[in-house]
Parts: sequence; C-alpha cells; structure tokens
Amino acid sequence: MLELYFLIYRVPKMMTKLARERGRSAWKWSLLGIGVWLGAEFVVMIVAEVIYGIGEFAWQWPDPMPSGYKFVSYLLALVAALLSVTFLSRYLTSIPREESLPAPPPPPEFTPES
Repeated sequence: MLELYFLIYRVPKMMTKLARERGRSAWKWSLLGIGVWLGAEFVVMIVAEVIYGIGEFAWQWPDPMPSGYKFVSYLLALVAALLSVTFLSRYLTSIPREESLPAPPPPPEFTPES
C-alpha cells in the first residue's frame, strides 16, 4: 500500500513541482519518475531471482524460494526504487531554473561634436 502511495501520488507530485519550476514538461518528468521507480524494482527483483537460480543450481538451495529471501529482495527493490527517484529528482534540481531577465539597456549613442 505504501508503494502505491509513492508511485501514484508522491513521485508525480514531486516531479511536477520540480519540472514546472524549471520550465520543463511536468507530465513527462512525472512519467519518467514512475518509470524509474518501476524499472529499479524490476531490475532488483530479476537480479535476486537470477542469484537464487544460480544458488539452486550450484549450491543446491531449496527449490521453493524461502519467504525470507523474497521479503529481503522486496525490501531491497523498494530501497533501490526510492534511491533512483531521489537521484532523478536531484538531477532535475540541478537543472537551472528559467528566469526571465530584463533586457539590457540600449547602447549609448555618441554624437560627434562640431
């Protein structure tokens, strides 16, 4: 449930705020934040599955994966997702804000003295 809060509400809200401050597309950065979150989770879970598969083959680990291993890999996936969104928001924060600066004054006009 906590994961859905971050995925549906918190990450898009944070990315929208940062993107609008910098004159970027809010919905694109929100989708990127959600994609980074899901991507990090999938990568960690796939790596955990591969590691366990190698352990099953090489060291005869038990065939049904223990629930403790699943829980630890899920926690690692959540930590990776939080870190990835944090890094993405820091990257977006490093982009300078678009500021509308006033136009410079016109150049001076010099008239020849007669």
